[in-house]
Amino acid sequence: MLKRYSSQNFLKIKVVSIALLSIMAFMVLLVATPLAQADTGNDLAKALSNQKYYVSDGVKSNSGFMGKNSSIENDLKNEVSKLTGSKDTRIAVISNAIIPSNYGTGLSGAENYGNYLFNNILTNPQPAVLIIGNAEANGISIISSKLTAAEKQTIIKDAANVAVSKNYTAGIVYAADQAADKISANATGSLITTLVIVVVVVLLIGGAVAYVLISTKNNWTKKVKGVEQLADQVSTQVLKVSDDVNFLPDADRAKMNADFGAATQNFSEANTRLRELQKVSPVTLLLKGPEFQRKLDLTGAQFQQAQQGLNRVEQQVRSLPGF
Repeated sequence: MLKRYSSQNFLKIKVVSIALLSIMAFMVLLVATPLAQADTGNDLAKALSNQKYYVSDGVKSNSGFMGKNSSIENDLKNEVSKLTGSKDTRIAVISNAIIPSNYGTGLSGAENYGNYLFNNILTNPQPAVLIIGNAEANGISIISSKLTAAEKQTIIKDAANVAVSKNYTAGIVYAADQAADKISANATGSLITTLVIVVVVVLLIGGAVAYVLISTKNNWTKKVKGVEQLADQVSTQVLKVSDDVNFLPDADRAKMNADFGAATQNFSEANTRLRELQKVSPVTLLLKGPEFQRKLDLTGAQFQQAQQGLNRVEQQVRSLPGF
């Protein structure tokens, strides 16, 4: 009987030992294998910065949604890979679980959180567009400083129609394409507007400059014309007085030579300066107008001196016997 009791105790001890070992093994396995954790806003921000698109765990675990959008990750990857440079686009499809509580839930919560990411996290460099959709709310928001509110609403409305006729993924891809195209069109339109403004400004400036140059030249021509008329009068008088002096007897001609020579010298110098003043460009006149005005005044005065000298010679000739 003692032997039988000992066998039973041994069997109990063996069972307890196996149970304890099993519990210990389970605990070791539990410690060695960390529990899976849901994704967070940090995962979203990191993915948008690096791979430029993100589908949250809450969306991927939604079998109903994924059944209709099985290729969403691949489609978003292809979409962001082609929208680069000035069309740089980031796309996120999330659920309420990943949105921090202070931003709210639903589509407005996704948009609020998207604005935070766009303005505070995705800044180096900042993309042209961030499209963030809440799969649970079945909607999207477009965040961009390069689109107006009206432009965003038009794109979202059209994208919703695409989503209804096809699926959510097709709608969000459509929105990304349309946003990028609109930004490109706006940039082209802005460039054209800028070029038109530049051309108009250049034409206005050119027209103003041309007007000033033409006006300056015309005014100068009128002033020179007045001196030219005086020069013609003096030139005619020089020829006449020269003929009169040449017919004088040598003794009388010698008396006239001093005044006649001084008059013709003044005429020659003034005439040379006048030819130079006739060739002055309007640009030079704009830059050195006062200087050339003084030269023109001096030229006119010298013609007058020549005229006065010739008048004296004429008076002397007429005072001679026989004239």
